[in-house]
Amino acid sequence: MADLIDEKQLRSAFNDAKGSDGKVAVDEFKKLLKTHGLDPNDKLVASVLNEIGDKPMDDAALSLFFEHLESKLNESVEKDINLRKIFNIIDADKNGYLDRYEIKMAFAMLDEPFTEKDVEDLMTEADTDRDGRISYDEFRNSESSKKFAVGLA
Repeated sequence: MADLIDEKQLRSAFNDAKGSDGKVAVDEFKKLLKTHGLDPNDKLVASVLNEIGDKPMDDAALSLFFEHLESKLNESVEKDINLRKIFNIIDADKNGYLDRYEIKMAFAMLDEPFTEKDVEDLMTEADTDRDGRISYDEFRNSESSKKFAVGLA
C-alpha cells in the first residue's frame, strides 16, 4: 500500500482535520484522500468508503479504512495475476495479443459449444481499439474475461 498512499501523512492530516469531537466528516475525509493522491470516486476506494459508512470518522474508522483498502488491493492484485496467467495461456503465439484463432482455441478449452458469432461478439466487446486483436488491458477490462477466468482457472 506504500506505493499507493503514504499512510503516515494521511494519518497526520486526519489528526489535523479532526473536530473537537475527535472525528472527521466523510466529505472532509474524501478531500483529504484527494489531497494525498487517492480518488474517492475510484471504484476500489469508493467500495472501501461504502463499507465504512457515512458517519463521521474517528481513529478506529481510519484504521478500518486502511485495513479494508489493503485487503481490497490484495484482492485486486491477486485477480490481476490470475487474469494475466489466463491471458498468457490463451496467447498461444506469445505476442501479447489475442486474435480470433486464439479466442476460438480458448472457447474450445472451455469445453463449451461455441459459434463464429460467439467469437465475433467477444471480439466486438473486448477489442475496444478495433485493431483486430485483444491486448491484455482490453482483456482485463472486458466482461468476457470473467468467463475465461472461471473456466480456465
